[in-house]
Formats: sequence, C-alpha cells, structure tokens
Amino acid sequence: MKKYEILKQIKEEKIVGIIRVDDVEKAGKTLDALYEGGLKVVELTFTIPYAHTVLAELTKKYAGKMVIGAGTILDEPTARIAILSGAEFLVTPTVNVDVIKLANRYGVPCLSGINTPTELVAALECGVDVVKLFPASNFKPGIIKDLKAPFPNVEIMPTGGVSLANIGEWIAAGAYACGVGGELVAGAKTGDYASIVKTAKAFRELVLG
Repeated sequence: MKKYEILKQIKEEKIVGIIRVDDVEKAGKTLDALYEGGLKVVELTFTIPYAHTVLAELTKKYAGKMVIGAGTILDEPTARIAILSGAEFLVTPTVNVDVIKLANRYGVPCLSGINTPTELVAALECGVDVVKLFPASNFKPGIIKDLKAPFPNVEIMPTGGVSLANIGEWIAAGAYACGVGGELVAGAKTGDYASIVKTAKAFRELVLG
C-alpha cells in the first residue's frame, strides 16, 4: 500500500489502536481482538521485546485487512528494522530528524510526537505528514483549533489519554485521527481479550457510527 493510501485510511478510520503489552504472545492476541472488534489501523509499540518478530507475522496474517504500524520508534536503526519487518507506518514520541528522513526515503508515513508549536514546525519542516499531539492528556480538544490558526494545513493525531469519554470531543475538534491505547487494550493484562473486542466495538461505534 502506498504512503498516501495509508494516510487516507488512517484518516478515514479515525482510530489507531495502540498495543503496548509486555510480550509478543499478548501482542498477537490483542491485535486479533482489535481486528474482531472492527479496528483496521493498529500501532505495535517497539517497547515489546522482540516486537519485530510479531510485527512480521501479523503484517503477513492481516495483509489487505489491516494497516499495521510500529510505534515508540526512538532511533534510525529501529525504524529500519520496523520497515523491514513490514511496518506500514512509523510513530515516534518526539521529533527525530533521522527517523523522519529514513521514513521519507522509503516512502513510509511517519507520525511524529510534538508538544509545542516549535516542535510542530520542526516536524513539518522535516516533511512529516501528521503530527502526534503527545501526551494529549496535557491539553483540551480546543488546542487543535489553536494550533490550526497559525498552521492551517497541519494534521493532528491526539495520543495519550484519549478515552471513550473524550474521543468524540477530539474528533469534533478536528483531529485527523486519535491514538488509543490504555483503555482500549486494558484487558490484555489479565488475558481478558473478550473485553478488548467489546471496547474496540464501543470506540468504533462512537466514532464511526
């Protein structure tokens, strides 16, 4: 799938499910549950030990069914490993110039974390298509309007603290999409994957109807 097709799908789906668990087995089961719950865009964080191995398996398993990216990309070597393992997009917690350049080199979308207008400009100047407002819990949804006033063309994905209680406000405020983790995948801690399916359906129903 080409870069702009991936970005288009993320924008259409509005929800990026973030899988941050402590082992690859839980990661696989969590992604299966998110798929069953109707989510089509997922970020697999590279805080998971051996994340690249499960990423390679899952991108093959769900090819054409889901868009699967790699998150918590902190450096260029990790970014390259993620891409070689099948990541269709990269997500960083900060503006990392080397990672952004590498992603652009290989035609892979990179959603870079920003927390200030200065960081936002730095990301845009590096060629980032979407900025990740992180942590979104530090802000109210109105921040999107505030940032779009001087930067009308920026696309913003709030992440960190997005929940069933507030995702509707973020989308209404103009969010490109929302990164959702904690509440969505909480069941993985106890092996309650049925709750993940249920929560994924609730998010999807709330956002997409």
